[in-house]
Amino acid sequence: MSDIKNVRLICMDMDGTLFASNEQIPDVNIQALRECEKRGIRAALVSGRNYRFLADHALRISDRISIVSANGARIDESPYGPCIFEGVYDKEYACRVSRLLWENEVNYEAYTDKINYCFRPEMVTPAHRRSLEKYKANGHLLKVQYMQDWNTDNIEGIYKFVAFSDDPEMISALRSSFDALGIAHSSSSAQNVEIMPRGVDKGNALRTLAQHFGIPLKDTMAFGDYTNDIDMLMASGHPVAMENAVDQLKAVCRYTAPDHMIGGVGRFLYDTILSVTQNQ
Repeated sequence: MSDIKNVRLICMDMDGTLFASNEQIPDVNIQALRECEKRGIRAALVSGRNYRFLADHALRISDRISIVSANGARIDESPYGPCIFEGVYDKEYACRVSRLLWENEVNYEAYTDKINYCFRPEMVTPAHRRSLEKYKANGHLLKVQYMQDWNTDNIEGIYKFVAFSDDPEMISALRSSFDALGIAHSSSSAQNVEIMPRGVDKGNALRTLAQHFGIPLKDTMAFGDYTNDIDMLMASGHPVAMENAVDQLKAVCRYTAPDHMIGGVGRFLYDTILSVTQNQ
């Protein structure tokens, strides 16, 4: 087992992990990551969110933080690039997934680099529509295109599909449909299902970054809170579950960090790697 003091790469989920509430990063997290950087430790934001959103938040900490967007479908060495990996859907598999989602009569989106394609727009809630408009207004999303059928043949470079519902029974039924067809899926909350291109997940992203920087996996650390983080945590040498994490994720972790609402990532880093107790 590697000494936690030897960690040289830290990968962090965002929602429920690095963020507190309202997409804000607590000061203790920012200061801890800046101190890690001074000690030669690299960091990466790893999320289902898109590149532009993550790059903006990364720059509030450092211009050297790596960006893993769309759950690992795109990996950038820093907020300014270069892009070191892209994994997108092939046309046949994209159509298969899109058609299944459409037949389950659920609102869903396909993410690409420049456009979010929104299927069954009549099912988009007012809150979600406002969220999309907000991301467009601040430059985190370039365009939303509303689709009237499931066909994705003319869509290039799909990073992922994500389906949304406030009805837990609908989400559960959708997961069962994918399980029956052998289609891998995960979730970032109880209200969605995410379907990635074959071979793309956060665990592969961590391994790709570690290899890119020449860092042994045993000297990596990962933080997460939900099931779509499990692959990343299992790939890391030092997996850390947030106190607010689901039990399924806690079961695969060696450590537990304080709740995300009180800056649990930063507090854990100060107490372990940086060995300085914070009183905030």
